Amino acid sequence: MNPRQQVVLNEISSRVTQSLRGLHSGSDTKHTQAWADYGYKDALEFADYYEMSERFGIAAAALTLPPELCWRTFPKVKEGSIEDGESRDSDTPWEDSVHDIFKKNKLWRKIKLADEYQRVGNYGAFVVQVRGNEQQAKWDQPLPNIRPDQIVKFTPLYEDQLKPTAWEGDQQSERYGQPTIYTFDESQVQVNGGNNEGRMRSVNVHWTRVIVFAEGADSDSIYGRPALKRCFNDLITLEKIIGAGGEGFWKSASMKTVYTNTNKDAPPPSSEEVDSMDEAIADFAAGMDKHLMTGGLDPKVLGVAMGDPEKPFNVALSSVAASIGVAAKLLIGSQEGRLASDQDGIFTLANMQSRRSGWCSQMMEAIVDWMMAHNIVARSEYEIEWDDLLAPSDKDKFELGERLTKVIVEMIKFTGESPIDPSEVAKIMGYKAQADDGEFEAEIDADEDDALSR
Repeated sequence: MNPRQQVVLNEISSRVTQSLRGLHSGSDTKHTQAWADYGYKDALEFADYYEMSERFGIAAAALTLPPELCWRTFPKVKEGSIEDGESRDSDTPWEDSVHDIFKKNKLWRKIKLADEYQRVGNYGAFVVQVRGNEQQAKWDQPLPNIRPDQIVKFTPLYEDQLKPTAWEGDQQSERYGQPTIYTFDESQVQVNGGNNEGRMRSVNVHWTRVIVFAEGADSDSIYGRPALKRCFNDLITLEKIIGAGGEGFWKSASMKTVYTNTNKDAPPPSSEEVDSMDEAIADFAAGMDKHLMTGGLDPKVLGVAMGDPEKPFNVALSSVAASIGVAAKLLIGSQEGRLASDQDGIFTLANMQSRRSGWCSQMMEAIVDWMMAHNIVARSEYEIEWDDLLAPSDKDKFELGERLTKVIVEMIKFTGESPIDPSEVAKIMGYKAQADDGEFEAEIDADEDDALSR
């Protein structure tokens, strides 16, 4: 074999190997049918993720738990820097206008819903419906400047309900290669198990009326990564373990019986005898007869040997939990009321606080930037400020304050003074000292209280 032939053969071998890897979505070229044997699909589509989240509780939890934790309290949009906001006693008019738009359009609830929707597929979106003149109200036209009161509503959509159908072809444009027109087909997804009766809108929408959310996408793409993609095989495995366990218990409960003829010299039974025996066995199984005469037949019950599913279940569950940054026992609801105190809770909330600062802030910025782009609010520098998910709860604050108060009392009793300032204890408990009469009043953040009530 000459060197050229050797090079050709090596190239053919390499391409065959790559093809097998692509075909079977794995790196094991020895067992190229492994995924097929395991029952894993090679290519996943939106319908696979959506059906999995609708039919399997653990998949639903993997999708919804991060948004539930991240949006359990809502952020503040601060004009200027966060430090500027902390130095002010009240909100600026710009902050008030942004807050009013979020409140009027119920955006706090909808943004959490949009976060869940975008996790199902490659992206999710808001389509913004507007009232006004023809240019303003027509869905397939560029959206000009509008007033806040012209916004009808923000509609959260799944990927399958909003498809790009035209793209920017001007190479000089900043949006080159990005969608310019989307097709909004509301009936593509059976939301909450409904039949979408009366929800048959299908229109073209200009990109200026769309706010796309795609976690994991780069800045030039609307395509992110579905939240269940990395753990989809593990979810299939969990379904098999749970389903096989249920099937095994059902088969054990419906025991099958085999009758063996103990008399080898006996002639085979006639058809009439077989029918009579079948009838007698059926009556016995149904509980109509207390006794069964087998006539020389030896009955043997076929039992089902059930293996312990706990270990393989926990392995697959841990893999699912690792893919979304949540502790496994929290994913299945075993938090026992100590979410913020045990190690699993700290690990999970730390990951969710990081997701807030990153992805959730990007979602907020996309909405505020859209408002500024259409002159709904004035252009301004701003920051997204979040509270701390790992901050102690009111109960923890009071317990700590109670322990510190006991220390103060004991120190005053024995030494006449305390190294701990009572006003500092008050701050720890969420109160502030009144200089005139020594009483304490609760510190209530009106904006945070209002956000939590939305």
